[in-house]
Amino acid sequence: MRVGITEIMETGHVVLAETLCKIFCSDSKNQVSLFTIKVHAENLKYLTEKYPNLSIIVKLSQQNEENFLKEIGSTSFDRLYIVTLNRFFRPFSRWQVKSRVFLVVHNLDEWFYISLFQNIRKFIYSVISNPHFKLLIYFIKVHFIYPADKKQILKIIHQTNGCVVVLSESIRKEVNNLNINVPVEVVPFSVFDPSLVNIDMGINKPLRICIPGILSQYRRNYLGLLDIVEKQLGSYKNRFIIDFLGGIQSDNLLNDSKPILERIERLNRDGFSIIMHPVNFIPPVEYDKELSLADIILGNMNVVLNKFSEYGKTKETGLPFAMIKAAKPGILPDNYPFPKEIGSSILLYHDFQDLGRILINLINDRQSVIVLKKEALVNSKKFTPEIIYNQLVADNK
Repeated sequence: MRVGITEIMETGHVVLAETLCKIFCSDSKNQVSLFTIKVHAENLKYLTEKYPNLSIIVKLSQQNEENFLKEIGSTSFDRLYIVTLNRFFRPFSRWQVKSRVFLVVHNLDEWFYISLFQNIRKFIYSVISNPHFKLLIYFIKVHFIYPADKKQILKIIHQTNGCVVVLSESIRKEVNNLNINVPVEVVPFSVFDPSLVNIDMGINKPLRICIPGILSQYRRNYLGLLDIVEKQLGSYKNRFIIDFLGGIQSDNLLNDSKPILERIERLNRDGFSIIMHPVNFIPPVEYDKELSLADIILGNMNVVLNKFSEYGKTKETGLPFAMIKAAKPGILPDNYPFPKEIGSSILLYHDFQDLGRILINLINDRQSVIVLKKEALVNSKKFTPEIIYNQLVADNK
């Protein structure tokens, strides 16, 4: 099989591009080509050492997106994946392509709920929620210009006998309810990496709690968590570490990280151990190294982001897939539909007071953490690249 994978967005999903490479390279008979930009190529070049059937083709600095797409489209692939599509909608809508196109849709509400009436509602809601003049033009493009291009891109997928790709079964169920005219494929955001497994933990070692993802109060309630850390966990401050394993987008008007950073700085002065990573993006190799050190992964996400967007329904979070990748147990909100395959290594909380009690129990009972880690390892082995590859091939017969 010849497989093309395209990730040309600067703020794309490099981990998912990495995952697709691992899945399709797991069969040595496949020829896989990753089309990407320089920064992503540098972060993923280690894959070419592991997989001789992988080639990475880098967009030249002087090459515009339309010419690069023309280069990609001129080659015939059995599958051609678009990992992230949040810009350059016009060139993609005019794409002349010889391959079956597989588009990863990360936000259903931005692709399938795009009637004029819905877009007017979303525009009004966005402007009221984010009254920044700089965002006005962006909202006009998102709600009144991009939808026409997106409809044409979906038409290309239909014409090439391609697929819409989502990240979980719960999202596929939601898409199927929309009765779209293209099939839907599920690809997990991450696959199991045995090199990241770490079962043992010393009796006196602090419990390391990891929260992966971009620092964003909109996506995750960091301030609510930090309240609980300060009010409920003060007497345990020397017995746990929190690693906020994500970049900081300080220039993002939709996600003001300053209040979170100020709070973290104050808690660290008071003797807590909270790790920050003061970069915009953490390279995959460094990210995996930090992830491997975690004892448990915490998902403090706001499941319902707004009236149009909800985790597990219209979009997916990478948190359960970080658990899968590194065989880590997790703590998640009880209203989030996580993958059933990892249910036995998941603890659920109802509110932040409940979460505080769970964390205290884990701090005091290290044996329960080890039991959860062993169960997580069993669950993660269901997500090897080979298993996922065989499932994808079987589903498309």
